[in-house]
Amino acid sequence: MEGLINGSVYYKIFNKTFNNSSHRYIKKNNSINETEIVENKKSITTYFKAQDILILNQVHGNQIVNADESIIAVPEADGSITTKKNLVLAVQSADCVPVLLASGDGKIIGAAHAGWKGSINNIISNIVTKITEKGAKNLIAVIGPAIAQSSYEVDDEYYKAFLSKDINNKQFFINSIKEKHYMFDLPAFVELKLKEAGVKDIKNIAEDTYTNPLKYPSKRRSYHLQEPYNQNILSAIVMK
Repeated sequence: MEGLINGSVYYKIFNKTFNNSSHRYIKKNNSINETEIVENKKSITTYFKAQDILILNQVHGNQIVNADESIIAVPEADGSITTKKNLVLAVQSADCVPVLLASGDGKIIGAAHAGWKGSINNIISNIVTKITEKGAKNLIAVIGPAIAQSSYEVDDEYYKAFLSKDINNKQFFINSIKEKHYMFDLPAFVELKLKEAGVKDIKNIAEDTYTNPLKYPSKRRSYHLQEPYNQNILSAIVMK
């Protein structure tokens, strides 16, 4: 557990080295049973000595949930914010960029799953706006482990989609050895979006999920190796 704001806000990246979890947190198919999910969530809340945890049904979108409000079903969203103490906010990833946020006074926290679709459709500015509207100032952000540019090859259609939003997005692409393909720096893109939204204090873990199989799940690596993809990194933050 890392102290983001000592005495009030803590976070942890739960990867394969955390042995008290099978790293499955949402029921996506019948290979995952409800008991397994409950036990995995319990392991996280116990670790933080927290009361509850919110893990979203992520849809690669840009919607943000206000966890201060009553939540009955698992929300379909890719970000959450709260002023509640001892409520863990968490996002899953396995190449996409997890982002954790805290107000400098330690009174508001947030978590976002920034895949390429969410990132290009303003999930970062959305969560910064939402958390700021609740009174957050002097935001601190953690960019968790994600796929690095050297591991992330994309096609021409993907490249054009980013340039159609802003020609300056070209800076995040370099040519691949494969014709009409590029290597994309998603973590750097997310970091720029945080800075553009006014976040100045940013910690980037900068570890490549694709090239660290003993530590991190990677959806792309699993696809390339024709292995089953059934685990996720959980990036979590809590106020005490």
